Amino acid sequence: MAVPLLSAPTYAVESTAPEHLYALVDIGSNGIRFSVTSLHPLTSRVLPTLFTDRAGISLYDAQFQYSTAAPVRNPIPDATIAQITTALQRFSTVCASFKVPEDHIRVVATEATRTAPNSAEFRAAVTKAVGWEVELLSKEDEGRVGALGIASSFASVEGLVMDLGGGSTQLSWMISRQGHMKAAESAVSLPFGAAALMKKITTSINAAAVDSVGAGIQQDLSNAVKSLNLPAELEEIAKKRGGYTLYLSGGGFRGFGYLLLGAHDLKPYPIPIINGFSASREHFAHLADSVGTELTPEQQEGLASQFRISGRRASQVPAVAFLVRQLLKSLPAIREVVFCQGGVREGCLFQKLDVPTRGTNPLVAATGIYAPPGAAKIVRLIGDGLPKSTPEVFWLEIVPALANLLNFHSGVAREGRAAAGLHFTTTGLLGGTHGLTHQERALLGLCLCARWGGEVAEAAGGFRTRLEQVVGGELAWWARYVGAVAQAVGAVFPAGIVVDESAAATEHGEHDKRRLTRLSEVDSKLSFFARDQDRKSHLDIVLRVRVTKDDPDTSALMVHKTIEDIAKVGKKKMCEGLGYRRKIAVIWETD
Repeated sequence: MAVPLLSAPTYAVESTAPEHLYALVDIGSNGIRFSVTSLHPLTSRVLPTLFTDRAGISLYDAQFQYSTAAPVRNPIPDATIAQITTALQRFSTVCASFKVPEDHIRVVATEATRTAPNSAEFRAAVTKAVGWEVELLSKEDEGRVGALGIASSFASVEGLVMDLGGGSTQLSWMISRQGHMKAAESAVSLPFGAAALMKKITTSINAAAVDSVGAGIQQDLSNAVKSLNLPAELEEIAKKRGGYTLYLSGGGFRGFGYLLLGAHDLKPYPIPIINGFSASREHFAHLADSVGTELTPEQQEGLASQFRISGRRASQVPAVAFLVRQLLKSLPAIREVVFCQGGVREGCLFQKLDVPTRGTNPLVAATGIYAPPGAAKIVRLIGDGLPKSTPEVFWLEIVPALANLLNFHSGVAREGRAAAGLHFTTTGLLGGTHGLTHQERALLGLCLCARWGGEVAEAAGGFRTRLEQVVGGELAWWARYVGAVAQAVGAVFPAGIVVDESAAATEHGEHDKRRLTRLSEVDSKLSFFARDQDRKSHLDIVLRVRVTKDDPDTSALMVHKTIEDIAKVGKKKMCEGLGYRRKIAVIWETD
């Protein structure tokens, strides 16, 4: 459902109405997460978060005492319970401020609470403090909910999935498309979370003992993969792609992902968001191989100074690197790894959505509230300007989102529009949107920049270059082309494609009623026909542009310029640095 741009403020108020709000507490092994999320029907697919916080309380560490002997598990200390109940009381105040209904508040707990010697007493203390029951997730439920969290993180998922907690690791497989998800009947839960594994490494007597731990993990992982019975469909996908995609969730893996992001060839890497960040097997393995099983104080301090790496995460990096080395030796051939923000919290919320809502493309759902009138026709019009060779990602995701945002930045000063569009998906309004890959963020930002002419100041120009390097020269070129076509459409239809005849008659008079009625027939004002042409073994694009003769909306100087600018995208000088180029011939026709 598209909502006109002027309706966005109304939606913003409705989205915070109490009936749409859900509060969740995730009591994990490494920390406790709190959130308030809006599940308003228009944007629930991207799980918009109104409040989020985390208490760095490790229930795993609180229960274990380690020496060179076997670890001893103790009850959760009273002091730790007091810290947790105080944090929950604070969150209770937050929920009251947002007016979250009591039946929309959920507290879930995983491994460390489930196996604590005084689990019942701990949960009773929570209920006494805030009146909320603590829901214990079984191993099977934890794996299932975690899988839903990963499914929520992308439009589609096809591969192996791992969720690394503090005390345990879940391994499964998943195929998720258009809201339908197929996964292993139950994820395999293995007792080597980041905190648990770090304790095993640090209490090992010598290197041989550490190697023995690694051999045991490899065996457990190999057995786990066999028990999952990977489906033939997934094996076929992996065969075509040259290996499996491994989706990684959980704080330990995300911390490792931020280290990979910091070590990226692009400096600074332009997208400061972990969800959707991907790395090749080679880069993943190289980082793991560069980290030893012990860190000097200086090394740990250096890690903790990096973006989004806390002191605690830094201390666990050797354990995560150790696990990565074992899993790359044990799992089927991994082609790339993709990092996910989604976990138990996101899975619990995603579970509430129906299949059609889950199947909505996250990028389209996030931008739909800004759609101008006639957005569907704008999609068709831009699509007519693209040849069949246009990469699929533009047809499925980028063009619909671009149509929704076609005029969003028109109120920005002219010199700032291209830059505002360029940053919109990373540090702008879509920066916090859940469910997007880095490729999607980069492509839409580049298209929005081109839609407003592509002229940016020097600093923004460097950012644009890095975004283009994220997606590669070929997709970057197509983003410029698609954005240029959108710019021409926006010049002809600056208020969208208006089809409300009665409103036109009332507000603008009979003359404007006739003019606005013509806009409902897109082809009578502006139409495109694009085709690929093989000319001397070089594939070019021929774009036919048909406009209405002597119509001021299409014959004005500024409109002509935007159409002529489409051809400039294929000029040799304009393609320098991309390593990809398509020549463009624009042919004008009039009725």
